[in-house]
Amino acid sequence: GELGRRYPWFTLARIYPLFGIRSSSLRQFRPRSLKRLLSLAGMAEIIPKTLRPGTKVTVTLVNDSSVTGFVHTHDQSTRLLMLRMPLTHTTLSSELRCLAMDAVKSLVVEEGGETPKAVKPTTKKALAAREQLALRHCEEMMAELNDAASAEGQAVFDALHKTLDCKWVDGVAINVLDQVRIEPPYSPAQCASIDGDKDAHERIVKIVQAALSRSEDPSKASPKAAKAAAIPPGI
Repeated sequence: GELGRRYPWFTLARIYPLFGIRSSSLRQFRPRSLKRLLSLAGMAEIIPKTLRPGTKVTVTLVNDSSVTGFVHTHDQSTRLLMLRMPLTHTTLSSELRCLAMDAVKSLVVEEGGETPKAVKPTTKKALAAREQLALRHCEEMMAELNDAASAEGQAVFDALHKTLDCKWVDGVAINVLDQVRIEPPYSPAQCASIDGDKDAHERIVKIVQAALSRSEDPSKASPKAAKAAAIPPGI
């Protein structure tokens, strides 16, 4: 059929193992599936596996826009092509752009390649350690959120946490530096000193007052916060 006309040296029996398709699945193949398989085979020709890092290429995308840069890396398993694009008039020397191979219409190798950038070797142990560090940071960030607290309480916590070490205790109370404990409804009157330090208590009360004032009147928020609040969710 269409596959045999385009790729006469291919047969389905030789292609499907390349894409993890079992022989029993061939009976369930639909035109859309066949079209996808043809796309995968065609992409292998557009972006050859022998494409070397540092090669200068011009890539035309399916929307007819073009991108010129140096190959940083490409991966057939994830079907991604990463290009390094030099920048001017900026403190950054270059930027990396990640392209999905399915979005590539054509690729042309240009003259003037560069020496591939040195890539530091890594190990599974180093990658696992980095993953654990990222998970720990994520857990720390999630610990700052409290679904049981009111919006005012979360606003007070966020304001305090910017400059002071604080944590949620006993469900909805805020402990600041083990010096002040703030109970709902998180008003200045609910700020109780733990160690008797009057200066620390007064400083924290001022932060609480400012946070509550901003939450009640959005116009008093910083320009950056006001801009962020104006962006619709998901944008």
